[in-house]
Amino acid sequence: MSSLQSQSMADPTAASPGRIRFIVQTPHGCVLDEQVCSLRVRTSTGHVGLRPRNEPSLLAIEPGLVLARSDVNHFVASVGGLVRCDRDSARMLTPLAVVGTDRGKVSQQLEAALSLPGSDLELRRILRRLEAGILGEMRDGRAAPPRRGT
Repeated sequence: MSSLQSQSMADPTAASPGRIRFIVQTPHGCVLDEQVCSLRVRTSTGHVGLRPRNEPSLLAIEPGLVLARSDVNHFVASVGGLVRCDRDSARMLTPLAVVGTDRGKVSQQLEAALSLPGSDLELRRILRRLEAGILGEMRDGRAAPPRRGT
């Protein structure tokens, strides 16, 4: 058995060869955890493509759709946030995300969620909490586990 095979058997969350593990996390929990071939995210300077073995990076993403290409393509509609990447994974942190395989339905579901009464105030509160956590993480130089229920 190769070391790569034994590693993936030992750690089921490890990325498969030629794939990147894509995790979408909101303050309410994980909404997607998939092995994908590539990602396309929108930043203030344009779209950025992410593939396995990318250089580690932290991207501020704009509101809109993220395309996760795989055997089944997933669309993630979000209100923006951060994507933290390393060589074999990408973790998207966002206050609100809708995931699906139909681009139109995903966009409609996000619009519906944003039109709920009080959603703007809740999103601002969540964004402030995410920003404080990210700044603390960058200052400390460590990856903090996501907090839940606050």
